[in-house]
Amino acid sequence: MSKGIKVAVTVVVALASFALALVALPAAAQDSTSAAPGGAGNVLRIGWAQDPNTLNPFVGQDEEAYTVWALNWDLPINFSPKTLGPAPGIAESWEVSEDRKTVTLTLDPGMKWSDGKPITSRDVKWSLEQLGGHGILFAGYTSGITRIETPDPETVVIHTKRPDARIVGGLFVYVLPEHVWGKVPLSRLKGQYQPKLPLVGSGPYVVTEYERRKIITMERNPNWRGEPGPYDQVQFIRYGNQDAVERALDLGEIDLVREVESSSFARLGEQEDVSTRRSATPAYTQLAFNLCPERLCPDAEFNPAVQDRTVRQAIAYAVDREKLNEIATRGTSFVANGILPSYYKAFYETPEQTYPFDPDLANQMLDEAGWTLNDDGVREKDGETLSFDLYVRSESPSTVQMAKLIAEMTREIGVEFNVQVVSTDKLYDLTVRYQDGKPAPAFDTFIWGWGGDPYDPSFLLSILTTGEIGGSSDAFYSNAEYDRLYREQTGIFDTEERKAVIQRMVEITQRDLPYLVLTEDPQLQAYRTDEIETIEPICPEETGDLFCDQVSYDGVLALRPVAGASSETGGGNAGLAGLIGLVVGFIGGVIVTRMRSQGRDEPLELSE
Repeated sequence: MSKGIKVAVTVVVALASFALALVALPAAAQDSTSAAPGGAGNVLRIGWAQDPNTLNPFVGQDEEAYTVWALNWDLPINFSPKTLGPAPGIAESWEVSEDRKTVTLTLDPGMKWSDGKPITSRDVKWSLEQLGGHGILFAGYTSGITRIETPDPETVVIHTKRPDARIVGGLFVYVLPEHVWGKVPLSRLKGQYQPKLPLVGSGPYVVTEYERRKIITMERNPNWRGEPGPYDQVQFIRYGNQDAVERALDLGEIDLVREVESSSFARLGEQEDVSTRRSATPAYTQLAFNLCPERLCPDAEFNPAVQDRTVRQAIAYAVDREKLNEIATRGTSFVANGILPSYYKAFYETPEQTYPFDPDLANQMLDEAGWTLNDDGVREKDGETLSFDLYVRSESPSTVQMAKLIAEMTREIGVEFNVQVVSTDKLYDLTVRYQDGKPAPAFDTFIWGWGGDPYDPSFLLSILTTGEIGGSSDAFYSNAEYDRLYREQTGIFDTEERKAVIQRMVEITQRDLPYLVLTEDPQLQAYRTDEIETIEPICPEETGDLFCDQVSYDGVLALRPVAGASSETGGGNAGLAGLIGLVVGFIGGVIVTRMRSQGRDEPLELSE
């Protein structure tokens, strides 16, 4: 869903992503609550290392953006955070036809946007056709829709070419106000357009301030249809790096860290007034290779040796992923085997090829392939050298450490990685670079992550399809057999039969290695116990709490101040775990969040 682990990728899914039911204590500025500027009342403050690079959902790709969007807008049909099943959103009810190819949504006639204008069926139709058809993260969710009718302001009739459960159980497209977004040409929406503030919405909070790389402020929606939470404002404060975020938690400046670094997870858990939580997620961290074919990316910039499959396989054997997990994540993650996380129990099976640590085999493979050592100890052949740039995000100390460890390990087989520590924004620019309207990625390799949808693996599987080049694909992988199998599994409703097809897809990518998936990653969180009395996951226990603030704002609305507690002036009161891309993210991210599929089809069928 997101990258940012991405949300890069990214997002990041991604992406990106939690909602927790918290009973929280507001921090005190002058009394028992922290006052917002201008006397706004209670303020919920959340710290993060990376903020969204845009609030425009047509182009936004990180899990942090999802965190904000999910508070600002509804889906046509929301998700219940406890069951991940359908719940009222813009539509208060829905009806499925007997042949399951038509879904009729009924809107609440009294619903209004935050600017006072009525929410109508035109908003739903416009959003599904425009954001659902052209948004980087959202394109593909509407691919099965053939026609949308709006017979009256409260009714939306959606026709599909075949039974499509996404309409009720997974139509992840936010409903935007047509009277605002519809005035902007699509070409601008898909470009550098930045929406005006306040960000007109239907959710419990709307964005009123967005200062890039500093702060996002959301205030109560005056026309919110539900019971308001106790906070007048929600603030997302960017600290620039994870160490600074965690210091802010130590000092009581914020109350919750949505993504704790593995290196400090245990330490934070031992501190007075701080508690930690570890939750299962469908997320992973991967070493990605630039495999963009020349026919699709004529102006891409990379060392062509990275596209030698034998080289990638040798690298996989040379990387001790157990050691990476032990050192870089402090054992909080676990070694991954392929692009399908074990989180998806119904479809997971350990692939035949897992690349156990075997540097001797790696050396043998490169020797047999004609790659010989030069005087610098780096292999070369036919004018090409196995020296690659390895990009990693400065906001993620654990993956920086992974990159350095990988560089040490692969040096033993004559492969050189030049570790380049850059900002998330810079890595995003390198991976989504365009020249003359065509993808032109400018990297050899990078480390980032993806977070999948909580209810189905199709998003993560879609990332490596050819159709996602120019969309969510960040390895720019193209394999016709993989594409065919992806399409095939979308039409299979028998779990075991579908599992067999998915396993073939996994085996193909384990052979070709567009990604060397390093670790499967839980969500690590920390919060202040002197501000938050209790904390319980809103999502089902077996899935942890990841993604719930993508699918529900209940976590924020469940916050309740505890009488009699206080915190230092300037301290904040927070109780939200963010989205992971990923992005995606999403959970992720990036795990920041990132891109959504452009042509994917959910393999689910509408229930009777």
